[in-house]
Amino acid sequence: MSDIVLGTCEITAWRGRDELIVTLPKKWQAYLRKEQGREEMVLRAGNRRVTVRVSYQSRQDVQMTVAVRRALLLPLGAVSVRAVEGELHFGPFVGVYALPSDEPGNLFGEMTSLLQDMTKIAALEGVALYVFLPGEIDWKAGVARCYAYKDKEGKQSWVRTKRPLPDLILPKIMGKPLRWRERIRFDLGQIGQRVPCGTFSMATGHKWEVHRTLMQQDATRRFLPETRLVRSPEDVEELLARHRIVYVKPCYGTQGYSIYRLSLKAQHVRIQYTKHKRTLTHQLKRSGEKWRSFLRKRFCGRRSFLVQQGIELLTDRGGGPVDFRWLIQKDGQNRWEITARVARVGNFDAITTNLHTGGRAVHAPDLLRQNGFDEEKSLRQVLDKLDEASLLIARQIEEKAGRIGELGIDFGVTKRGDVYMIEINPRPGRQMLKQTSSEVRALSLQRNLEYAKYTTGFAPPT
Repeated sequence: MSDIVLGTCEITAWRGRDELIVTLPKKWQAYLRKEQGREEMVLRAGNRRVTVRVSYQSRQDVQMTVAVRRALLLPLGAVSVRAVEGELHFGPFVGVYALPSDEPGNLFGEMTSLLQDMTKIAALEGVALYVFLPGEIDWKAGVARCYAYKDKEGKQSWVRTKRPLPDLILPKIMGKPLRWRERIRFDLGQIGQRVPCGTFSMATGHKWEVHRTLMQQDATRRFLPETRLVRSPEDVEELLARHRIVYVKPCYGTQGYSIYRLSLKAQHVRIQYTKHKRTLTHQLKRSGEKWRSFLRKRFCGRRSFLVQQGIELLTDRGGGPVDFRWLIQKDGQNRWEITARVARVGNFDAITTNLHTGGRAVHAPDLLRQNGFDEEKSLRQVLDKLDEASLLIARQIEEKAGRIGELGIDFGVTKRGDVYMIEINPRPGRQMLKQTSSEVRALSLQRNLEYAKYTTGFAPPT
C-alpha cells in the first residue's frame, strides 16, 4: 500500500462511549489495512498513535469516541487525511512559534488578529493550526501545550489545550529576545531532531550572505546595488566617495531601525537615522577625528553591518521616498507565485519606508501611475521587471538555502524605471496588506497553509 491523500474530513464526536471506536467513510476502505485480520486499524495524528475498532458507513464525516480523540489529542472539526501504508494519518499539525504580549486582550501583540484570521482559514483548508510559546512543548512526552482559537460557549476566543507535536513549524519570532533566549535555543535544538518537516522556511543567512549568493549569477547580479561588508571605516569611506550617498544597515533585519543614511556634503557628512518614527539628522566634519570615531564605534563593533550604494529612489508627489515590496510565496504544488505588489511611501525626508518607522502602504500599480508611469507600456515594463526580478531572486535564494515558503523582497525603482533589490525579508509581515487589500492578505495566509499541506504530504494531487 502506498501514500494516498484522501482529502479533508470533519471529525465529529461519538458520544457516550469510552472505547476506542471510529466510523470511517466507506470509500476509504480500499486504502486501509486491518490489524491481523481483525476489525482494527492504526490511526495517527502527528506523533500520536492508537489502535482502534473500525466500521465503515456511507457518511462522509469521521465519528470517534472521546477516548480516541484523547489518545490522539485530536480536535473536532475539519482536518486533512491520508493513508500511509494502510494506516490513517490526520493532520497536518502546524505550530506557530510566537511570543506573548503584555497588552490586555491582545495575546500575541500585533500578530493576534493575523493569527486569528489564519486559524479560520486553516479550518477551511483542513489544517490543525495552533500557537505555542518558547518552552511550552514537552518534547520528551511529545505533547504541545498551546493556544487554539475556537468557539467556546458561542464566542470565538483563544483557549489553552494540548496537541500532538507539530508536523511543521511556522516561526514568528524575530531574533532571540534576552528574556526568552535560553528557551528558544533549547526549542530550536529539539525542533531539528523531533519535528518531521522542520520549519516553514530554511534560514536565508544574513544580508551579506544573501548578497554573495545573488552575485553568483548574471541574472540576479544586475539587480544589485554596490554593497560591501563593513570591516573597517575605509569600507564606508570608499563607497561614500564614489556614490555621495550610502546606506549602512545591520546584517540582520531590524524593521527599519538602526539604518543610517550618510550623505557627502562638501567637507561634511550628513548623518540621518530613525528614532521613535522621527528622522534625526546631524553633521560631522569628514576630516575630523569625530567622524572616524563614529564609523569605528557604530559600524565596526561586534554587530555586523553592510554599506550599500544609495539609489535615487522614485518619490511620491509629496516628496516622500518610495520603495516596493513584492510578496512571493509557494503554493500548494510547490510553485512560486507573486501574491502582492505593494509600494511603501515614507514621510518627507525619511530614510526608510518601513511601516514600523512611519511609512504607509499603497497598491504598487496605483502609485506608479500617480508618479510618472502613466503610459500603459512604461507601467507594464516596470511591473514586468519587478516580477522577473522577484522570481529570479527567490529561485536563486532557494537553491542556496533549501526549502523556502515565502519571501518579502524590497526593491528600489529610479525615475527612469531601473530596478534595484534593496533587501530580502525571510519572514514578511502582513501589516502592509492590511492597509491595501484584505482579499490579498487572506490569499497570503491561504497560500502559507496550502504550502504547509504540500510540505507535510497532505496536499491533494494535481
